[in-house]
Amino acid sequence: MNYWKRIRIISLIAVFAANIASGQTSRLATATDVARYLAGMPVSQGSPLEGLTRDPQWIAHSNAMNSSFAAMDQRQINNIRIWRAEALAPVTQSSRVCLYLFGGPDFLYANAFFPDASTYVLQGLEPVESIPDLLSLPVQSLDGTLQNIEVSLNPVLNFSYFETKDMRTDFSRSQLKGVLPIIFVFIARSGLDIAKLDYISVEPNGGIINGFRGSVRGARIVLFDPTTGAQKTLYYISSDLSDGFLKGNPAVLRFCERLGPTNSFLKAASYLMYQNSFNTVRSLLLQVSAAILEDDSGIPIRYLTSDRWTLRVFGSYPGPIELFKNYYQPELRNYYATSNPKPLTFGFGYQINPRNSTLILAVRKR
Repeated sequence: MNYWKRIRIISLIAVFAANIASGQTSRLATATDVARYLAGMPVSQGSPLEGLTRDPQWIAHSNAMNSSFAAMDQRQINNIRIWRAEALAPVTQSSRVCLYLFGGPDFLYANAFFPDASTYVLQGLEPVESIPDLLSLPVQSLDGTLQNIEVSLNPVLNFSYFETKDMRTDFSRSQLKGVLPIIFVFIARSGLDIAKLDYISVEPNGGIINGFRGSVRGARIVLFDPTTGAQKTLYYISSDLSDGFLKGNPAVLRFCERLGPTNSFLKAASYLMYQNSFNTVRSLLLQVSAAILEDDSGIPIRYLTSDRWTLRVFGSYPGPIELFKNYYQPELRNYYATSNPKPLTFGFGYQINPRNSTLILAVRKR
């Protein structure tokens, strides 16, 4: 056993002993402190996790996360905020719901584009698993969890999107499985606190029940913004959105229909709604959306007809990346050629270079 490993084990034993002496072993860390610990941020004074933040492995994790998020803020998020204030906020005031299908756990970008939302709905194939008491985990498991978070976040922090095939592997690698650890990190790094966490199921009629009792499961997280005092609700729902699945279990459809008009968000959506096997979810978004913000991988513009939608485009349209080259849109190329779009200062979707990024804003006509 090397020197640092011995020091870390001794320090954790000392923390545990101190907690026994003070009666703190029965007091679980708050969800906010768990989120901040996983995000590499200081926890609240007196938290049961406070001692873990003196561990060298966590300090290294914190430094790595601070560096990665600072670079991402400078390159992406700060520029998104400026663009949003000028172009997006004025036309999305009719809804306070952000509906982000196919986005997985990507609360970071949902909050960056729609910080005024009171309700966020994220959907992905990746499951929700309950988060264990971190103090009950072995040292090696904590190490593995922190390292796995860094690996899992690398694509979205560097390229703005998760890769589905990698998520399934990354989110099952450590003892903190599923999407919640990543969502927790994004919540903490967005400056929000977690007031409440519920594990939920969605009934076939779209209603929400507590506990994992149905085939469509997820989480409901009540958030608190300490700077404004605002309360928000974040839903993550794990579900297939293909026509074949939704025909037998329309729970997500019915739930989304209950939301009222939404600001729908689509990014790196794998061009699934170009296919006939995703007609149902495409129709749902066209039905419930007051506005749709997307790259070219979302809803093809032939469905955003001029009698119902006002379109505005930003950046450029070089066409899909090589993997999705079959989904080229001549109509979108022509629209860009005749619209004199403003350039983007941030990358978006699969085209992370701002000069090649495609951003489409569709607002429903009244």
